[in-house]
Amino acid sequence: MSGALWFAEGFTSYYTNLILCRAGIITPKKYVEGISGTFNYVWNSPALRYFNPIEMSYQAPFVDAATSVDPVNRENTFISYYSYGSVLGLALDLSLREEKLNLDDYMKLVWEKYGKTEKPYTLENLQQTLAEYAGKEFANTFFNKYIFKSEMPDYSALLHSVGVLLKQDMEAPYFGVAVSLDGDGHGKIQSNPKMGTPAYQAGLDKGDIITGINGKGFPDGQQFSTYIQKLKVGDTLKITFKRFGFEKQTTLVLESNPDYSLFLAEKEGLKPSKKQLRSRQEWLKTKKK
Repeated sequence: MSGALWFAEGFTSYYTNLILCRAGIITPKKYVEGISGTFNYVWNSPALRYFNPIEMSYQAPFVDAATSVDPVNRENTFISYYSYGSVLGLALDLSLREEKLNLDDYMKLVWEKYGKTEKPYTLENLQQTLAEYAGKEFANTFFNKYIFKSEMPDYSALLHSVGVLLKQDMEAPYFGVAVSLDGDGHGKIQSNPKMGTPAYQAGLDKGDIITGINGKGFPDGQQFSTYIQKLKVGDTLKITFKRFGFEKQTTLVLESNPDYSLFLAEKEGLKPSKKQLRSRQEWLKTKKK
């Protein structure tokens, strides 16, 4: 599997909704806020500790098509190269725009050199092409930090350049794993808890059946996420659960939700500068007001 798979698939994914925004099919507000899900999936993934986007793409056969009956822990070890490439595409685009360049023209150059000529390309070719377009120092910095390693760009600063805010709700309580009713009025943990989350630290695992919280039954009749949102950060929950038919107990402390929201600065009543608005208009290809 080519190590450049993340580039073709991920950067294409970045453009999917961006094109809809540029065509006026969705609003800039909807486009920007829609980035949040993909951003959080990548940014908050423990898998960044283990694999860079190249290595994620090597796992494609096992994730996309291969059949396996073995239990896996991909919540902690894998990020879709579509999503990973998409957020890197966003970072590269905004980084280039700070240099009075853009991802559109870089992609056109790649197309002219390799797509139009139907010539196979490697990661080294992509890095060299970026160096030709944006300079050797820019290309080496981006590839060495974010492609050959799994560091994350300064998205807060990059998004600020186009009048977009990146914000967390520190008062929103966070349990750390998806839980749904199992048909008997109890809650079944549907996925492997991510490393470092409250559920992970409490020793809960995929398949566990939560039967009680703080001496009461599982909150049947409402979404578990709705129940959690009524609590507070720092609240202690005494969890009773079953694993392989055996009853167990653990204690879980709710933490602040690590997820970010992306939205236009105007939503907070802020007025972007003329430079920010101009950069946003050039990025999203929106008409000047």
